[in-house]
Amino acid sequence: MELRAPAKVNWHLAVGRRRPDGYHPIASVFQTCSLCDILEVSISDGPFRADVTGLEHLCPKGKSTLDKAARLWHEETGFDRSICVKVTKNIPSQAGLGGGSSDAATLLLYLNSISGISLPKSELMSLGAKVGCDVPFFISEYRAATVAGLGEKVHEIKAREDLQGFIVITDGEKTSTREAYDALDKRPSIPELDSLDDLERIYRMDISQWTFRNDFDLVNKRPDIEVLEGERLLLTGSGSCHILLTEREKLTLKDGISVIRVSF
Repeated sequence: MELRAPAKVNWHLAVGRRRPDGYHPIASVFQTCSLCDILEVSISDGPFRADVTGLEHLCPKGKSTLDKAARLWHEETGFDRSICVKVTKNIPSQAGLGGGSSDAATLLLYLNSISGISLPKSELMSLGAKVGCDVPFFISEYRAATVAGLGEKVHEIKAREDLQGFIVITDGEKTSTREAYDALDKRPSIPELDSLDDLERIYRMDISQWTFRNDFDLVNKRPDIEVLEGERLLLTGSGSCHILLTEREKLTLKDGISVIRVSF
């Protein structure tokens, strides 16, 4: 079975004070986009094992989010068959686009649909949260949502269909999520998290009126790219990629910058 795992962007991402358990609450607006990883999944007779290929250049064998999702599914449900996943990786890694989380969520949704077990969506989202904070959003299958807590509080909002632009990639720029959060902890002051109702209201405005922010701007370099009147350049996730919202079909790029055309 061939499955599509979409990337996401954060139009807004506010990060609160670190909790005693070491995690950070957020207030965010997520939306999926047209860029996808492709997963080729095959299920065969057991005993259980997970075999993931296509990610060898990104992580050690057995350490991917797909491996973790498969193991959690086996532990939760007793699913005792062999799961093989071949990944065609189109979503840049360590980019703030949620590629690993989307891959894991897509596999869990597929296993939930074919195993005969069929966990309720809320239970599947809770299971996915053990893989990563962005996984519940992808399991929800919402195109757009406000997201709060540690990523587990996902509220669907009607997705805008008038947004288009480019993912902007600066060569050599990678952002460690852990290091990025550690840097935010050193902020001299940490503002209160935004009201999710306010975030949805802003999302409905013309992009020229957006007051969205991303707290990870503190630790990410803004790409050297021309932004015209009426366009918006926004960091996504913890970085390092940015999104240029524009109606232009082509961009003139400087050395070291590449782009991927996307729609939302």
